Amino acid sequence: MSESRFRRGLVQPLFLSAVVALLLASAACGGTGETQAKPSDPQATSVEVNQTGGFAGVDQRYVVDDKVENQRRGSLFDMVDSAQFQTLTDAYTGPNDCRDSYFYAVTVTYRDGTSKRVTTDECNESPKLLTDIIALTKEIGQRRDGN
Repeated sequence: MSESRFRRGLVQPLFLSAVVALLLASAACGGTGETQAKPSDPQATSVEVNQTGGFAGVDQRYVVDDKVENQRRGSLFDMVDSAQFQTLTDAYTGPNDCRDSYFYAVTVTYRDGTSKRVTTDECNESPKLLTDIIALTKEIGQRRDGN
C-alpha cells in the first residue's frame, strides 16, 4: 500500500508540471492558436552609392532602381533586403589617416518609404556584404556625376 501512495505522489506533480508547461507554451505563442503577424520583409526600390574623394576629388553617384534593366538587379536587391544588411552599423570609418582615399555612402530606399544609409571608406575594413553591394551597384547602376 505504501508503494501505491508513493507512485501516486509522483504522478500528480508530473501531471501538474505538464499542464503548467502547456499553459506557458500556449501563452508564449499568443494563447489563441492564431499565428502572430510577422513584420513585413524589407523590399528595396533603389540603391544609391555616392563615391567621393580620391586624388582628383571625385563626386559620382551610381543608382540602381526599376529603370535599370539588368538581371543582377534582383541579386542586389536581395542583398540589401537581407537581415545581414539590416544589422550593419551606420558607419565603417575611422580616423582619416590615409590620404586620397574614396569615401562611400550607400543609401537604400524601401517600398514602405524608409531608408538605410551605411558609410565606409577605403582605409577601414568593411563587411564583405557592404563591399559587394558597392561593387555591384557601381557595375550595373546608372552613373551620375556630381550632386
